[in-house]
Amino acid sequence: MATPTPTTWTEWNGSNGLLYWHVAWGGLDVDDFGDSVLVDISALANPPASVKVLSVKWKVNGDYSAALEFDATTDQLIYEIANQTNSTLIDETDFSGGPNGGRSPDPSAAGFVGDIILTTTGVDTDDELTLEVEFVKKT
Repeated sequence: MATPTPTTWTEWNGSNGLLYWHVAWGGLDVDDFGDSVLVDISALANPPASVKVLSVKWKVNGDYSAALEFDATTDQLIYEIANQTNSTLIDETDFSGGPNGGRSPDPSAAGFVGDIILTTTGVDTDDELTLEVEFVKKT
């Protein structure tokens, strides 16, 4: 069993960020991603205490579930894509119009780290996932 290595890049200017993340599961034995860090806020230049998510774009190919969360002892859900019945789904969600101007974590939560993490469940050979996440410094 093996978890594939994603193609990824992150841009960050000190207050605004953009993440691109793509993975294709190939081979006969595949593993899910479990609490894999997509955005490590401590590794950003002039790291913020926390970020909030403005939008998420997904391209899901396969029959599996994926969840984006803020890392804490009990992870805080940002957004989830449920099983797709072995199809291709393109989904874009804009959170910027909400009351917090984005999906904001609760930094007072136990064990709060605030990194953006990904968990997948039920991946199979030839499944794919592409993510684009726009985030900003939480003020």
